[in-house]
Amino acid sequence: MATTNAAATGSCNNKRNIRENPGTLGTAATETSSPSSRVQIQPTSILANAPCHIRNSLWFQRHHDSTLSVTTADDYQDPSPNDLNTWNGAALLCADCLGTGLLALPHNITVVLGSTFGLFFLILQLPINLYAGSILSHAALYVETKQMAANNASTATGTGSNPSNTTTSIANETTTTTTTTTTEQNHLLQSGRAAKPVAISSVLEPLEAKNYQAVSIVDEREVEDDNSLVEDDKGKDSRHLEHSHHDTATFDFIGMTNALFRNKTVTRWIMVLYYTNIFLVLGNYIVVMSHAVTALVGEDILCVPTAGVLASTLMFAVSQLRTMARLGRSASTVSLTALGIVVAQCLYSTKHTADEVLQVLPVNNTDNNENNGETINLLRKFSSMGSIGFAVGSQKLFLNIRHEFADRTKAPSSLAVALSAFGSFYVFIVLAAGKNPPGFLFDAIPSHTLQRRVAGFFLWVHVVVSYAINSQAICASMDRIFFCRWAPVQHWPDERRWMLLTGIMAATAFFVANAIPFFKDLVAFIGSLTSVPLTLLLPAIFHRRVQGVPIWLPTANSLASYALLIFSSIFMVTATLGSVYSILSDWQHHSGGFFSCH
Repeated sequence: MATTNAAATGSCNNKRNIRENPGTLGTAATETSSPSSRVQIQPTSILANAPCHIRNSLWFQRHHDSTLSVTTADDYQDPSPNDLNTWNGAALLCADCLGTGLLALPHNITVVLGSTFGLFFLILQLPINLYAGSILSHAALYVETKQMAANNASTATGTGSNPSNTTTSIANETTTTTTTTTTEQNHLLQSGRAAKPVAISSVLEPLEAKNYQAVSIVDEREVEDDNSLVEDDKGKDSRHLEHSHHDTATFDFIGMTNALFRNKTVTRWIMVLYYTNIFLVLGNYIVVMSHAVTALVGEDILCVPTAGVLASTLMFAVSQLRTMARLGRSASTVSLTALGIVVAQCLYSTKHTADEVLQVLPVNNTDNNENNGETINLLRKFSSMGSIGFAVGSQKLFLNIRHEFADRTKAPSSLAVALSAFGSFYVFIVLAAGKNPPGFLFDAIPSHTLQRRVAGFFLWVHVVVSYAINSQAICASMDRIFFCRWAPVQHWPDERRWMLLTGIMAATAFFVANAIPFFKDLVAFIGSLTSVPLTLLLPAIFHRRVQGVPIWLPTANSLASYALLIFSSIFMVTATLGSVYSILSDWQHHSGGFFSCH
């Protein structure tokens, strides 16, 4: 037995030498990180006597964040104060979802789909999205619990005075936290692959009992106990914090994918999907802001690209709010108030200026065919269904907002409040807009009137905040993953680096906004091709991954998530086909070009 153990230890040492190349295992490994994660020391005696699988597991945990290109940089400091509550989160979700899709919703539901089916499909989306958000939050809790256990095990290894006791405590803590973790699963973790997830019920009960609180990197530094002080080889006290996992794994879909799959290729595909979605949304918002500014100044005075430049001034200023918490406390309230004023003016105009509606702006031939009662193509209906999915889908930024909660277990409640609020608002607007609303509800307000100028101003204010929320999500992700490591800006102050990144994003989105002239089809295309996977498909996949069941095969205990998986897949395909058809159809009747004045 002794010979076997020695051989195993030797094999472990060889693997460690290949991975880290520190010289010998007996040499203390010192790591220097950012101000938020201080000098870290591995006591020689503890690691030297720890079992092979413990040392391999700790090596993987310690180097996980720094070796994968899609994870947080070691010197990145999360600026969030983690102090959002249920109402702040609900306001942020409403400000994000109650975007420009709201103004296109009455036409898509009443004219294209028909009021009965359209309202039924809209209302059906609310519980579906609530379920998707709830299982997404539960999956995030699982990841956080697992990583907290790994961090605690790592800290215990560096602080225990008795190596055998330390090893035992690590094994016991890992077993208690993951419940069903086996030796085979530990081997998967050592080799760099994700361990088989545990049943979600085994995670939720202890989490509810302990009322999990968000812990930022700074918070962890402040609440370290006295056992984290160890004596280094020079006789000086040095804090030991084996911060193997930053508190950013559940920041967004990219971090969640990386944490659950540990696969660079899969994570990068999700990164492309996530960034593409938000980037197109930013371009969409710039289109609407441009039209809002032209309404404010006068459609005959400003061209759309010029108005976009003017609109970008306020947009860029609000985008300097670096966290969801700052946007959620005041900006989201301003945004929702401004939107309420715009909607009230639009609904008033649909009732009192019906004869002037068609004279406001030119209406494309497709809409004329619909309004004249001609048969609406089935693919056109699919396109409108996709726009509903985009308008209701609330999980795209749910993880970003949830990350800044003071108590993350309250995130599903916040989502329920938001869905109830804007779902009711959607139904009210559709019913109040009448039987023949314009394709873009804002066009119901007559041009060259004071009412339209006022509505244009408030629409601009609303969309500016919606833009800032999405800009914060994509820029914070890019800054955390790779931009802060870029050599030219690596030593810049955080505010200056953020200003450059948001400026690059705004300029690029401005170009795209003026290169894609179809507002209504753009909304449908975003909703079908990218938003549906992010809001419905990925939550189902993450949940099934956590449950440890086959993703694409039904099981008796996972029928609900499987139904969501199938529904979202079909919805994505049909809505995408519809939006592509609409774009091709409208292109035949479009007379303008890229960067056209109108």
